[in-house]
Amino acid sequence: MLARLGSARDVAFGAYLLPPGPVREALVAAARRGAHVVVTLQADPYRNPFGARENAESAHALRAAGASVRLLESAATPFHIKAAACDGVAFLDDRNWTLRGPEIVLADDNPRDVALVRAAIDGHGGAGATLATRKDESLRREVDLIERAGKTPVTVETERVGTSPLTEALRRHARAGAPATLIVSGTKPSPLERSALAKLARDGVRVCEDGKNEKLALAGRTAWVGSGNATGANGRGAGQLEWGMTTKDPRIVGAVRAALARDAHCAT
Repeated sequence: MLARLGSARDVAFGAYLLPPGPVREALVAAARRGAHVVVTLQADPYRNPFGARENAESAHALRAAGASVRLLESAATPFHIKAAACDGVAFLDDRNWTLRGPEIVLADDNPRDVALVRAAIDGHGGAGATLATRKDESLRREVDLIERAGKTPVTVETERVGTSPLTEALRRHARAGAPATLIVSGTKPSPLERSALAKLARDGVRVCEDGKNEKLALAGRTAWVGSGNATGANGRGAGQLEWGMTTKDPRIVGAVRAALARDAHCAT
């Protein structure tokens, strides 16, 4: 993605949080050399007291370089997607362009997917045959992956978790006698998250708490990758701008399987 930013003439970029670093520097450089650069950020990132300041500082730096920047208020437009469109290629990140740990970034040159990414960065979620850019539809496809798995082992990784259609699907899978694993972030869970994890464990879901904040799912030879957490999508959150893709591409499935194997360390 950084290499493509170095030569692209038309860039649309979205992030929940954009701190100083190589990604911001590449966007600034693209705008300075005359590329058309449009950036959308969340004005008030959830659970991050420094996020609003960092995004405001990034907006100032980008505008000074000639980019167009929008800061979306979460009360009006929840924006959690991490995606970019550089000329005719979309890049989809399951974390937040961190460069500080493992993450999966997909490069997608399907014109319909690129158009969906551009629309999402412009504030409009949607869905196509392979890609969804709304949280409700993105998570629905992840739930569908679990429900279609039959007795196949299912593994899900997420940063945050709550009682939701996704966790209920995992519980049903485990109660039916099929292997089910949930990997969550190693950060301290909230009381609500701890309650949801305990409920899953009681129903036979293997719970691991040493994840890397990735958002992944795997059932056999099918994988789901996205930016949305397994916290449900109700009310205003249903339209939260996210991305999610279900795929059988062996390269992506292999990357997801390796990431899940890396993080599936459980005490029991």
